[in-house]
Amino acid sequence: MSEHHLPDGSGSQEILWLRAKGGDEAQRLVAVTALGMCRALATGAIRPDTACHQLFGPALLTRLNQINACPSLRHAIHMATELEDVADLIPDKLASAIADVEAELLKALADLAPSDLAGEKWLVRAP
Repeated sequence: MSEHHLPDGSGSQEILWLRAKGGDEAQRLVAVTALGMCRALATGAIRPDTACHQLFGPALLTRLNQINACPSLRHAIHMATELEDVADLIPDKLASAIADVEAELLKALADLAPSDLAGEKWLVRAP
């Protein structure tokens, strides 16, 4: 991680850089990250509004559409963008909605070509 000072002088922030090269690897990184977010949601470590603000937003879905991500990954993220609404409107269905997202993410991982162990690591030094 690298430390960067904020332009408004309010302190510093840590920046962690993750990088995936190639479409399949980028999709794999998104799916694994989203699975982790789902686990945090399922255990109550993160609230749905936080998950939707930090990861499961329309920007991620737009980016996945731009890279022509596999349909199961796009579907999983689309479902994930609705988790905040599920929590607000029908909270008793949240656990099953998270489980549905997780199942679709696992399907997406299975649909992707196997990862090359010799490939580049996702964690990189800040430029």
